[in-house]
Amino acid sequence: MVVFLVVGGILLYGLIAVYVERKVAAFIQDRVGPIETGPWGLLQTLADVVKLMRKAVPAPAGRESTLYEVAPLIALSAVCAALAWLPLWPLHAASPFGLWIAVGIMALETVAIFLGGWSSHSKYALIGAFRLLGLVLSYEVLLGLLLLIVGLSYGTWDLVAIRDLQKNTWGLLLSPGMLIAGILWLLLSFLVSHRAPFDLPETESELVAGYLTEYGGMAFGFFMLAEYIVMFLQAYWITHVFLGARWVGLWVPLLIFFQMVVRWAWPRWRPDQAIKLLWKYAIPVAFGAFVLEALWHKL
Repeated sequence: MVVFLVVGGILLYGLIAVYVERKVAAFIQDRVGPIETGPWGLLQTLADVVKLMRKAVPAPAGRESTLYEVAPLIALSAVCAALAWLPLWPLHAASPFGLWIAVGIMALETVAIFLGGWSSHSKYALIGAFRLLGLVLSYEVLLGLLLLIVGLSYGTWDLVAIRDLQKNTWGLLLSPGMLIAGILWLLLSFLVSHRAPFDLPETESELVAGYLTEYGGMAFGFFMLAEYIVMFLQAYWITHVFLGARWVGLWVPLLIFFQMVVRWAWPRWRPDQAIKLLWKYAIPVAFGAFVLEALWHKL
């Protein structure tokens, strides 16, 4: 029963999130958005899911068939496995390294995207995959530094313990280092979810659809659902680690909505600009925040 409820919740979240993002994109671009299918266009996303279910998954010539076929399953499985570490239900996984483990599991989604692009035997998908590789080698360093700051501040990566340690004040306000880490994690949320302005693996205006060029049907749908779950995970972790782990029902939708607005309101960064932002600014600032956090606790 619990499994069915979780799966149903994930699918419902995906339907709602896609509909809301379409409306947000339409508002920013001075369009109407979905209005025809169902009242106020509410059934448009459901109709798209039915369409994807009826479409066959393409079989491009020259593909590495095994990797090509399992990549979407790996992407969706990885992000769903990361959900098991969220203390939102009694049967969640727990460990003193819970946050670190959950982030590591979610990183398999990035591996799946690379495998999907590399195995498609398409120059556009391959370029998207290698763009992702360059971005990952940069933002994973930033992520590691932020996790070290969190561990220094709380003394643990156990999500339950982190929640309990924020009874009196938000984690964001515990120290200057944590304030900087919270701001940087917000930037990181766009990088990890591979969304504009950092959607370098896809860049539909440059690479057709990047790593998704040769995908269709439910394989395409799995990749898209995984992306929206990553958005949820990033919003939840920011709420849980930095915003007191309370009012999840308020902060998580607001942060997801913020990601949607930025995607459609902010122009895409070039690959060199994104990597420069990380190595020249974000990573040095994160390292400085790590040193500051260490000094804060020593003094």
